Amino acid sequence: MKLRVVSFNCLFGGYSGHGFGAPERWDALMRFLRSLDADIVALQECNGWDVLGKQRLHRAVRDCRLAGGVLAEANVTTAGHRFHTAILHSSRVNIAADGANRQKYHHVLGWVDLYVPGLEKVLEIRNVHLDPFDAAGRIHEVEPLKIHGATGRLSVVLGDFNTVPPAAPQPPWDTLPPHAQLHHREVADPTHMAGTAAEVLVSAGMVDLAALKGQARTPTGGFDSCDVARRQDLILLSQDLAPLATAYHVYMEPITDEFSDHAAVGAVLDLAPLLS
Repeated sequence: MKLRVVSFNCLFGGYSGHGFGAPERWDALMRFLRSLDADIVALQECNGWDVLGKQRLHRAVRDCRLAGGVLAEANVTTAGHRFHTAILHSSRVNIAADGANRQKYHHVLGWVDLYVPGLEKVLEIRNVHLDPFDAAGRIHEVEPLKIHGATGRLSVVLGDFNTVPPAAPQPPWDTLPPHAQLHHREVADPTHMAGTAAEVLVSAGMVDLAALKGQARTPTGGFDSCDVARRQDLILLSQDLAPLATAYHVYMEPITDEFSDHAAVGAVLDLAPLLS
């Protein structure tokens, strides 16, 4: 059994006006997600998807021709935004449990545990959108996720990490204005042996799938003329799951078709060796 997993920062959930204007990008977003034929879709920046009984969440499930989805409602930022995240799924998997954690996060951590037919253990999905402004804050946000690097777990930690993983080259931060450099440039926290947020999880045993598949240098964000291209949308797999990943792909259509400022990233997991 092969499952396709996708992560995508969908830029205000397909709407202009920070999520409360016209649905200018909705149709392109939905066409793109349908084309991926994914079983698990982790989305970030689902602004406005909580309003009116989560109508946009349920519409997205229908428009993507998927079976269900859950919304993790985010904190209010200093600018008044709420960058919710969502996890959508096909009929090939079923939700065993789901939840959201706002207490430790600038935005939110959304999560689901999934039943996969024939799989004895649940498949753990953790959808992150880390703090875009505070490198030290990102380190503390990933602390609870270190457990997913343990052997015996089937875990996927994915999303917009707002950090460059250790296997990827650092972009030319010096070309950015000082305030942006302070937001993005990683400064190792001396209280943590691993240093930066992505390094914490890799040091805990999680596997950076892009690096495993030879695509560590392929950027996924920062394509605007006033930014620097970098790989910050990540798929990290637990030690037991990483050997079952048969493919990794960066989808550039959101950039070329101009309906997001991030590329999407995807993985194919062949779970057949684990099925009873």
